[in-house]
Amino acid sequence: MRVEVQLFASLREKLGDTIALDVPEPATVAGLLRRFGEQYPQFRSALPHLNVAVNLEYRVGDQPIPPGAEIALFPPVSGG
Repeated sequence: MRVEVQLFASLREKLGDTIALDVPEPATVAGLLRRFGEQYPQFRSALPHLNVAVNLEYRVGDQPIPPGAEIALFPPVSGG
């Protein structure tokens, strides 16, 4: 399944606003992150720390990604 992924913060600075990924079906958050790491190996070390939102809700692991979902990737942030 082909998905469009919105990027934020440092990911957006390096890759642009959105990317397209081909995620194996059944599409899951883990599958999305695995494909992201394959397509963008420079970010593999960050994969365990990325936040994934599916339809405006944070998701993890084997949680499904339905067709047509709005998907966003967020790197960890810190503030003070």
